[in-house]
Amino acid sequence: MPDPTTLLVTVAVVTIGLPITFLIAVAYAAGRRRRGIPIGSRLSAFLTILGGMTIGMFLLTGADDVLVAGPILGAAVLLAFFSWRRRRRVQAGQIILGTAVPWTVLWTTHLVGMISNPARYDSQAVVTWFAVGAASLLAGIVLILRGDPPPPEPTPTASAGEPGSRAYGNVAAAIQEPGRVGPFGTSALAALVAFVAAWILVPLIAGTFGLPPLAGYVASILIGAVLATEAYIRAMPGRSRRAFEAFSWLGEWELRQAATTGIGTVPTTQGAAEAWLASHPETTDNRWLRIDVLLLAKRFDDAREAAARMPDSTPEERWARVQALDSVDWRAGGEGDIAGLRAAAAELTPPDGDDRLRAEVSIATAEVLRRMADGRTTPGDALEPLLEVRKRLGRRADGQVGRALRRRLLTTTFIVSAVFGGLFWLLDPFAGRLV
Repeated sequence: MPDPTTLLVTVAVVTIGLPITFLIAVAYAAGRRRRGIPIGSRLSAFLTILGGMTIGMFLLTGADDVLVAGPILGAAVLLAFFSWRRRRRVQAGQIILGTAVPWTVLWTTHLVGMISNPARYDSQAVVTWFAVGAASLLAGIVLILRGDPPPPEPTPTASAGEPGSRAYGNVAAAIQEPGRVGPFGTSALAALVAFVAAWILVPLIAGTFGLPPLAGYVASILIGAVLATEAYIRAMPGRSRRAFEAFSWLGEWELRQAATTGIGTVPTTQGAAEAWLASHPETTDNRWLRIDVLLLAKRFDDAREAAARMPDSTPEERWARVQALDSVDWRAGGEGDIAGLRAAAAELTPPDGDDRLRAEVSIATAEVLRRMADGRTTPGDALEPLLEVRKRLGRRADGQVGRALRRRLLTTTFIVSAVFGGLFWLLDPFAGRLV
C-alpha cells in the first residue's frame, strides 16, 4: 500500500501525462484521416478509452469541487449519450469504461488500505465510492461485450447520418466526419485545449507583471474566447474545410438573397417554420424560400404545389424550378432528379459565371445527400462532390470558413468564457481583494 505522498505524486504525474498522451494519439489519428486512411477498430477503441481515462483523471482531481467536477462528468455523460444515440454502443461503453478506470483504481487502493488499517479510513465512504467506480466499470464492459446493434433499415425518416435519412443536418454530418477520431472532434478538442491553456497561463502572466487579479480574469475571458475560436477554425481538417467552403459559399449567398425579400429571420426548427409560414403569405419574390420552409415544416404536398407554380421561361427560372422540385421530391422520400438538375445547370452561361457555379454547388450538395443516405460517411467518399466543385470556385470561396464561423463561434465562446470566469469570480475566496 503506497503512502499518501507517493499516491499524490502518482496522481499528479498521471494527470499531466494522460492528456499529453491522448493529444499525441489524437494528432496521429487525425493525420491518418487527413491522408484518407481509415481508423481501425483497435485504434478507435484505444483513443476512446484513453480519452475516457483522461476525463476520469480530471474528474478525480476535481472531485472536491462541484464547479470543476460537474462539467467534467457532464462531458463524459454527453459523449456516451451521443455515441449511444448514433447506435455506437461499444463506443459508449469504452467512454464509460475509460472514465471509470482512474476512479476505480484509486478507490481500490483505498479499499485495500482500509482492509489492512481500518482506523485510517472512513469505511462507508470508501465502500460507497469504490462501488460507484466498480459499477461504472462493469456497465462499460457489459456494453462493449454486447456490441453494436445491427444497422437500421434505410428509411427517409431516419436521423441525420443514418442510412436512408433525408433529415436536415446530413451535409453537416458529412463535413464533420473527416475531423472525427472515435467520438472526438479534432476542432472541438483544439478549442478546448486553447481555452484551458488560456485560463491557466493568462492569470499567471498577469500576476507576473503585477497586474490586479481582476485584470487576469478579464483577460482570460477575452483571450480564452479568441483562442478557442481560432483553434476550432484552424484545426478543421483540409477535406472538411474545402467542402465547407463550397457549401457555405452558396449558403451565404442564399441568406443574402433571403434578406432582400424582407422576410426576417429564417426559421431553423419545424415549429418556427409553421409560425413563419403563418405570418408570410406566398409571393412571387419569396416563393423559393417558402418552399424550403414548407419542407422544414414537413408539408411536402404544399411544397410540391408551390414548386410547380414557379416560372420557367428563362434558364435561371428553369434552374430554380427544377432545383425546387428535386429538393421537394428528395426530402419527401423520393429519388429526386439529378439528371434534370445537370441539364438545367448546363443552360446557365457563362460556364464559369457565378450562376452556373452556384448551380454546380447545389448539385454537389444533392449528390452528397444521396451518398449520405446510402451510408457513405468515410473521408473522401460522401464529401467528394463538394471537394470537386470547390476546385471550380477558386478564390471565390477562399476564407469562407472564417467569414461564416468566426463571428458566430466567437459569440458562443465568449459567453462560455464569461460564464466560466463569472463562476470562478463568485467562488474565489479572495474575490474581495481582486480589484
